[in-house]
Amino acid sequence: MIAVAALMVSIAAYGQGSFLFNNHAVPDVTAQFVDKSGVPLTGYTVQLLGGPTGTAVGSLTALTPTTDMRTGNAAGYVNPITVIVPGVADGKKADIWLNFFAGTSTTGTPAAQLGPYTVTVAEAPNLPSALPLGTSPITVPIGTVPEPTTLALGLVGLGSLLALRRRS
Repeated sequence: MIAVAALMVSIAAYGQGSFLFNNHAVPDVTAQFVDKSGVPLTGYTVQLLGGPTGTAVGSLTALTPTTDMRTGNAAGYVNPITVIVPGVADGKKADIWLNFFAGTSTTGTPAAQLGPYTVTVAEAPNLPSALPLGTSPITVPIGTVPEPTTLALGLVGLGSLLALRRRS
């Protein structure tokens, strides 16, 4: 009996609460991710970092799974996932940061990072709470600046038009 009690206490010390990452959970959360121009994001993978409230960003754990952005009419919204935060027990708060990566990989430097967002995690059988993102669009500091090759091609085209005009 004592061994079982000790086991239960040690398991509780390693609690792992979870939360729901969904930026479109009507009516509480409808925070569409948009770029600097207000265009809904598509083509990005979102990685979450988390840990107990007050943990330095560099010490946060990369949480799994990652998720991607929806397309079409749902552009700007993520595919919802339930995320576990290791070391944060039921009813405790965790700080969450969001890393946005272009494409499907989460390697290299993120295109943008947002946070911290504080969430109260829950352990089963309690339902996980949603990450509190609010109901306004969230501007992700990702610009719609053209690639250098696009700019170069545009300048070549403009130069060609000016040259043709000059000949006439």
